[in-house]
Amino acid sequence: MLSRFLACLAVLLILFSSACAEVIRIVVPTSAPAAPEEETEEDSLDLPAFPAFEAIPAPETAEAAETKERTLLITFTGDVTLGSEEAYRSRPSSFESTQAREGDSYFMANFQDLFQNDDLTVINLEGVISDSPAGENKKKEFRFRGSPSLLSILKVSSIEACNLSNNHMQDYGSAGYASTMEELDKAGISHFGYRDSYIFEKDGLRVAFFGIVSPKITSILPDAKKEIARLKEEGVNAVVFVFHMGTEYGKRRNDLQERYARDVIDAGADLVIMHHPHVLQGMEIYKNRSICYSLGNFCFGGNARIKNRTGHDTESTSEPLRTAVVQAALTFSAEGKYLGQQLAIYPAHISGTFPESNFQPVRVYGEEAQDVMYLIQRDSDYTLNPYTDEAGCALQDYIPAE
Repeated sequence: MLSRFLACLAVLLILFSSACAEVIRIVVPTSAPAAPEEETEEDSLDLPAFPAFEAIPAPETAEAAETKERTLLITFTGDVTLGSEEAYRSRPSSFESTQAREGDSYFMANFQDLFQNDDLTVINLEGVISDSPAGENKKKEFRFRGSPSLLSILKVSSIEACNLSNNHMQDYGSAGYASTMEELDKAGISHFGYRDSYIFEKDGLRVAFFGIVSPKITSILPDAKKEIARLKEEGVNAVVFVFHMGTEYGKRRNDLQERYARDVIDAGADLVIMHHPHVLQGMEIYKNRSICYSLGNFCFGGNARIKNRTGHDTESTSEPLRTAVVQAALTFSAEGKYLGQQLAIYPAHISGTFPESNFQPVRVYGEEAQDVMYLIQRDSDYTLNPYTDEAGCALQDYIPAE
């Protein structure tokens, strides 16, 4: 019995040794192992992944900052007349009397958030700045002049630049025009128009501004187009062209407005703004550049009563009340190359009262804002993005340069 037990035990020991040797041959390699591959593990359950933790961004390097795009925000308004006609200057309802009663900050108070937080605010200054009535052209029906002291309104309102190329800048002849430029220079307010351009500079970016009034277009425009080309060759990053033309109180732009706006864009302008009709007109996108055909009036001291255009249909009676402020965000590469633009339209009225003007433009909302947008849309060949009360404006699509 004992001998049989020992024999069985010997057989089991032999089998166990053989199995261990086989395991060792599999587990222990005879040569150096290859580098292990990264293992992936698949869950058998369809569970959502854990949210990834956001890495704390590293401090921005100078090299990274140089690759960022840059933006200039420029605000444009309609016609601004500081002062009134000679015969009405001393009346209680005049612009001058309102300024003496309300102070400088009264007039643009409702737009301070826009004007103070942009890079540049540009108006069409439609009227002479002078203490003297010398040179008054009494053949003209309307002649606007304001005292140099009224320029403090622009200063406190963060309005930095004026177009002077318009049909009222010659109300007091060459003496009135020269006085206007002199007084603006004294006040530190930039200006442009006729054959004088203005270059706005900030953070290494340069934007040139040109202005032309319709009677001078044929004589000045060819030289202006050459000047656009020269300035761009010399490193100006963008060009804005302001026209003073169109049909007064015309609901729609005319053929000449279209022709000259497109002409300057062909010559290198990147944005076109127009005034003179005293009412809003449409917009156009031409070769990826925006054209605003008329911004209407804005802070218009020349008339204490807002005009109702007799002979027009009912829809038109309050059109001179409505206006819009346009902000253009111009974007540039780190190297200064112009990349594109985006416009925001802020509906407004030129006065908080009607038909008598209180000379204080107000932003409007709801149905009143939609009425403003209607005037722009009816003369636009494409569908504008709508106004919303949440945004407080009608933000248009970004338009790339190319």
